[in-house]
Amino acid sequence: MSRTVAGLPEGTRVTEFISLGVIAKRFPLEQVHSILKETGRESVRQRQLPAHVVFYYVSALALYAGMSQRQLIF
Repeated sequence: MSRTVAGLPEGTRVTEFISLGVIAKRFPLEQVHSILKETGRESVRQRQLPAHVVFYYVSALALYAGMSQRQLIF
């Protein structure tokens, strides 16, 4: 028995329903910095795209794997 893929109505962006704030609330910045430090992935220098921002972006990509990257741009 096949199932249909769930999706949002055409022209709707996932960011209209969930924002970076929801992910940031679940993973506070201090916790993200701690995880990055423990795993040896913290930023050594100040960059245009810091490690903690990459963490939030990749988390959103994982949560919404069926969505295009353009729809996930916050």
